Amino acid sequence: MSIKFKRFYAVFLTGALCFGSLAGCSSTDQKQGQETSKEPEQETAVDGDDEDLGRYKPSDFAMEVQEKYEYPYLGLSFTVPQSLLDAMEKKEAAMLNEVLAGDNDSQIDYGFFSWNLMTDEQRDAEVEGQGTGFYDWAAELERIGVLGVYHSDQIKNLDQLTRCSEHKELGKSEDGVYTYYLSINPEADTDLTKTVSQIEAEITKITPLEEENSHSDISSLGSFSTQDINGKAYTEKMFEEYELTMVNVFTTWCTPCINEIPDLQTLSEEMADQGVAVVGVVLDASDGMGHVIDDTVEKARVLAERTEVSYPFLIPDESNLNGRLEGIDAVPETFFVDKNGTIVGQTYSGSHSLEEWKRIVEETLGSVKGDGQ
Repeated sequence: MSIKFKRFYAVFLTGALCFGSLAGCSSTDQKQGQETSKEPEQETAVDGDDEDLGRYKPSDFAMEVQEKYEYPYLGLSFTVPQSLLDAMEKKEAAMLNEVLAGDNDSQIDYGFFSWNLMTDEQRDAEVEGQGTGFYDWAAELERIGVLGVYHSDQIKNLDQLTRCSEHKELGKSEDGVYTYYLSINPEADTDLTKTVSQIEAEITKITPLEEENSHSDISSLGSFSTQDINGKAYTEKMFEEYELTMVNVFTTWCTPCINEIPDLQTLSEEMADQGVAVVGVVLDASDGMGHVIDDTVEKARVLAERTEVSYPFLIPDESNLNGRLEGIDAVPETFFVDKNGTIVGQTYSGSHSLEEWKRIVEETLGSVKGDGQ
């Protein structure tokens, strides 16, 4: 199956375990009716489900302040001026990111980071966990500027995609297929527009998505010891009771990650009799060296309560599950483990519908049992 990325907010992490915003992309252009090479799909919290996921503040899921932002599969790294970082810290501005992957698993159509003004009302606004509340909220933010990379087919859509009218070309990818732009909205009512123009960007070699997420050198999770968000201890023995375990790696700020959790809960309930289990790994609950981040764990507890999840949310241990979690630059990421702790099947980037996941799990389970294709 070809990995199909939907447009989503906050999909990228920076560095190995240095965190930004979810999966924070701006799906605001869906409200603008832009003409792109294909129509992106709308991400919703729950498809065809009346379950109440509660309310949350979208501003809490804007990308966080970092010294440097690095995205290998965009071929881009950059630093943000301190005055803009200060505005992000104070929640006067929201940094979001948006990506749309192409039909080829190894390339994207575009990926960019946007900076947007937030009023006090927008900062404190709450939206329903269901539906398109996050996207509607983001569409109302006043755009300041954008840093991004665009496939040659998308250059004609630059104004619509970025919601900016002034674009400075920064360079091209090695193969000339992608062009990098720093875009400004001169109509924005803020001095930060000039600050965005001072962002320092470096164009690097693009690492294909499939290569970035392959982890081909790791075939087993090996021995590990960790705990879930409630303090319960887990080791590699957790896999022994099931034919197949679906390991869903996510972050608390990743909207697509959060949106698909109710479907993963349903999947775990409906496929338990077939020997299938689901495990979540809260990637941002640890600093990558085994140190637990308490605030993030508390967010994960609230998320588990609101989504009524019964499967465990694990905190990465010091070894990052023996290196399997290292190098994950996009979330959600999902892989499968058999009862021996051996990684089987494919790795999947991006969120999927319940129907898609059922098909993927059934195919992987059949392969593990020896009766699949």
